[in-house]
Amino acid sequence: MLGAFLIAGIAGAVVVWGYRDHRRMVAQRRRLLDACAELFENVQVTHSGDGFPTLTGERGGRAFQVRLFNDGMTIRRLPQLWLQVTELRPLDIGAGGFAVLVRPSGYEFFSLTADFHHFIDVPTGFPRECIVRGESPLSEHMLQRVGATVGGILADPVIKEVAATRKGLRLIRQVDEGRRGDYLLLRQAAFDRGPVAVSTLIGAIASLRALADGVEGCAADDAS
Repeated sequence: MLGAFLIAGIAGAVVVWGYRDHRRMVAQRRRLLDACAELFENVQVTHSGDGFPTLTGERGGRAFQVRLFNDGMTIRRLPQLWLQVTELRPLDIGAGGFAVLVRPSGYEFFSLTADFHHFIDVPTGFPRECIVRGESPLSEHMLQRVGATVGGILADPVIKEVAATRKGLRLIRQVDEGRRGDYLLLRQAAFDRGPVAVSTLIGAIASLRALADGVEGCAADDAS
């Protein structure tokens, strides 16, 4: 009987500790984009149920959405913390939209490649393990024109996806990987790197600027 009470007491202590630790983690997650918010004007920040923030704002007259989210769906892999940066701008690219997903696992619920159904051969200079899809055969023409720019972005091993659509441009990159012990013991996604560095977000925005220049240049050339 004493052993049963002891086991119940230990189990209860673990539950209380896990609950308090989870509350602490959620509070930390809410602050992960605080420093980055200073890059923008007209900033609005919301939080998901698990505490990760989404920021919207303007920088240099350009509208952005910056989102952090946890991906723990892939089997036999630690949870990943992704930074998704979207520039919200209409692009005159017709049916030339495309998305490139690197190292696909089949569980990327966040990927825009699922929205496109025209398969494109992986261009030279892209990572070998990637899926390239477009809106139509016109997407292949677009990728031929901006392939060097996209390939340069994908050369960074933390990049997960690059996309261009009629509604704007998107880049997704890894910013952290879950702590092994917390995940194996409590199935919690605990991340250690702290707030997203301002330089990390500035780099992502610069990549989107380069991609925007290339895509808009193609559209202008095709219209002339």
